[in-house]
Amino acid sequence: MIIRIRIRSRASGATFVHPMDPAPRTAVLARGFRGSKQVRVFAQGWDSQAARFQPASIAAPFDELVRLAKLDLRLEHSVIVFTYEGQPGLSYDDRELLWRAFGVPVFEQRLGPKNELLAMECEAHSGLHVVHGFSGARLESDVCACGNRSPRLPRGPRVEELVELLA
Repeated sequence: MIIRIRIRSRASGATFVHPMDPAPRTAVLARGFRGSKQVRVFAQGWDSQAARFQPASIAAPFDELVRLAKLDLRLEHSVIVFTYEGQPGLSYDDRELLWRAFGVPVFEQRLGPKNELLAMECEAHSGLHVVHGFSGARLESDVCACGNRSPRLPRGPRVEELVELLA
């Protein structure tokens, strides 16, 4: 009798959390994440394998997304931009660039040094809901338009958006 024992190695890396539920087919273009049924990780960035995956959504650092914007790539769902501690958040111009390039909503996620999710933007786009961390940071505590009661990091001045609405 032959007994076969399969030992599954525990997947390493941070879990990617898509801002929308259910999550669409998403290509994560960064190291340090773990894949799942709907999420594939392409640590080297966009390549032929990522293209074959045909993601509806892409999650990556801003610089990688700017590179992709030049490829005339169209998505069906969303773009998730990773920003890290010590970096500025997305500006209005950054969001406009990505909107014009991909034609889908843009969501920001603030990550820690090991890609742990610290805060994420919801569909109301009125700040980043704090998951954990950010002690001492200025937080908004009023209930978000999405209904979530967790504190939020403000998105910063939205002067450009207000000027455009009033024009």
